[in-house]
Amino acid sequence: MNEPTGVAADAATILFNLPDYRVISTSINAGRRQVIIETDQPPGCPSCGVISSRRKERRVQRLRDIPVAGPVEVLWSKYRWYCEERACDRLSFFESTPQVPRRARSTSRLRDQLVDAVIRSGRAVSETAAGFAVSWWMVRAAVTEACLLRLPDVDKLSPRMLGMDEHRFRSVRYFQDPATKAWTRFEPWMTTIVDLDTGQVLGVVDGRDHKGVGDWLFARPLEWRLAVQVVAIDPSARSGRRCGCGFRAQQSLLITFT
Repeated sequence: MNEPTGVAADAATILFNLPDYRVISTSINAGRRQVIIETDQPPGCPSCGVISSRRKERRVQRLRDIPVAGPVEVLWSKYRWYCEERACDRLSFFESTPQVPRRARSTSRLRDQLVDAVIRSGRAVSETAAGFAVSWWMVRAAVTEACLLRLPDVDKLSPRMLGMDEHRFRSVRYFQDPATKAWTRFEPWMTTIVDLDTGQVLGVVDGRDHKGVGDWLFARPLEWRLAVQVVAIDPSARSGRRCGCGFRAQQSLLITFT
């Protein structure tokens, strides 16, 4: 009796449903499900675009992905390919896809769901991180990247309530002046300004002092500033305490959250 082969792998691919990938193996290791995937089409060279047909080497890369009926460990059987174009300077390259771009360690669909959970559903970053079993830093990075790509024409809006918060986006850095050889400590802070009614990010400025936020606020039209009635800030924020209510102190209500 003849039986079809590959049915389990095809079914697993359909259920896993990650575009441009197919499931080649599934197993349970110490009570945790493990899914091994690979790309389903030969890739093109990122420099010249010529489709490759010769593999050079393989490595296994661990990916963070959305939980499917519980946590899943995803391993990508990732190949390095030879570039077939002789005129191309790139001799070989590793695979990349829209779901897992170059140097990415997580899928795009996971990052999209993290952003939706925070922006559309209003969940806290820490709560979202715990729900998807990822780090707080990853959620913050995904939200920051998405918001920066969606900044609107702020001057055409009329926000009624502003929210301001600051955060450190990387560790402290030190830079040496080539002339004096003196070292300077650089605090990598940034301040985000949002519309509290919609959750829309209105602007991101460097630093955590009042000058950056003040310059941003005073660059807005007078009608824009007159429309603001509430400015909500973190009590430890240096940027908002001096200019968050100072630009319209007689009209705006300053609220701090503990």
